[in-house]
Amino acid sequence: MTAVSAPPAAAAAGADTGPSTTTVLRSVAALLMGVTFFSIAAGALFTVLGLRLAAEMPALAGIVMSAYFVGLLVGSLTCARLIDAVGHIRAHAVFAAVAAVATLLHVFEPSLVSWTILRAITGYCMAGLFMTAESWLNEKATNRTRGRVMAVYLIANSGAFGLGPLIVNLGDPRGLEMFVVVAILLNVALVPVCMTRAGNPRLGHRSSFSMRRLIQASPLGIMGCLAEGLVNGAIYGMGSVYASQLGLSDSQVSLFFSSMLFGGLFLLFPIGTLSDRFDRRKVLLLLLLASAGLAVAIAVLGGRSFEGLLVLSFLIGGLIAPIYGLSVAQTNDYLSQDEFVAASGGLLLAYSLGASLGPLIAAGLMTAVGPYGLWAYVVVVLVALAGFVVYRMAMRAARPVHEQSLFVAVSETTPVSASLDPRSAEPDAPETPDPEMPSGAQRA
Repeated sequence: MTAVSAPPAAAAAGADTGPSTTTVLRSVAALLMGVTFFSIAAGALFTVLGLRLAAEMPALAGIVMSAYFVGLLVGSLTCARLIDAVGHIRAHAVFAAVAAVATLLHVFEPSLVSWTILRAITGYCMAGLFMTAESWLNEKATNRTRGRVMAVYLIANSGAFGLGPLIVNLGDPRGLEMFVVVAILLNVALVPVCMTRAGNPRLGHRSSFSMRRLIQASPLGIMGCLAEGLVNGAIYGMGSVYASQLGLSDSQVSLFFSSMLFGGLFLLFPIGTLSDRFDRRKVLLLLLLASAGLAVAIAVLGGRSFEGLLVLSFLIGGLIAPIYGLSVAQTNDYLSQDEFVAASGGLLLAYSLGASLGPLIAAGLMTAVGPYGLWAYVVVVLVALAGFVVYRMAMRAARPVHEQSLFVAVSETTPVSASLDPRSAEPDAPETPDPEMPSGAQRA
């Protein structure tokens, strides 16, 4: 996730005479409430499973955690057909119900095959939940409110995801209780959405963009998204396993994981502003080098002071989080406005492939050298990307700062979220004056 560092383009804002941001947010309040509940559940399940895997099959944890991101990727590519066929409310209910059942099935005797399948199913369902939420938001948002609606959505999503790990303090994460709590949260997420009066928007035509075209436009953009996926997948998937193997208590593991997630939320705004005022590649290079330094510090000092570990994890979470948004903006600098949405699908694919591989590679290193293998892996990925940034800076001159696209809130969940990007909004697009009535298909 990344954060809005500037308002949408002036042209888009000036052309929009639709409802205000407050009106739009009121119309999607129930939806945002549902997003909050299922994001808390997702964050809690990452932590609970990480603790269980660290205790029962640490060498195989990477396979199980990687399955979630594989399911998320497959879901982001295929869930649209089900949503279009049965409608958003029914599809949302199905995804939440199946995710709850998959969560409860974890209470049976754990095995590599069963937990891998269940984790993939959960990832698929989460992709469907995100897709229904994002397409609803896209339907309600106007060109003038698009950026702010996306920012509120991401704050609700990421903030709730950061709260999720703290749920483990309510009971024993190695018992039945936490899986029941997560299943309850997923079912509670159904209530506000199923009670909404909003219609069922069509997801519309989903255009594609070839990887070759993306690489030609911005090799750094697509490599940045891939690297961000490699790092985030490893940290999200193996962070709890690392903290548990370090000897932290369950409560400390939850605080460690939450601190990283909240760092990614709170440090984005100043970094986003910085990237709009200076050469974006130089900002990215500084972020990568600083993040690599923090990863080394965690590996060396993390086991000595829990308070110091929290500070370091907060900082590294905040510095790593903007990499995806900077990479998307870097790519958009070399595309036309009407190509932004199509290109986002390819960038998200690169991110998702990286996230699917990250836990596998990190788990292998952790098995070989211990828990610090996670941070050794993170350092290698970040330094490799930093080297590629230097190479690209030598190969092509930077765009003038005034010609750079803005660093805007973007989501790493499904391709539908790209339609909420205000950089892709068409200034003369018609908008509905009634926030409670669907306005028809939107680009996705």
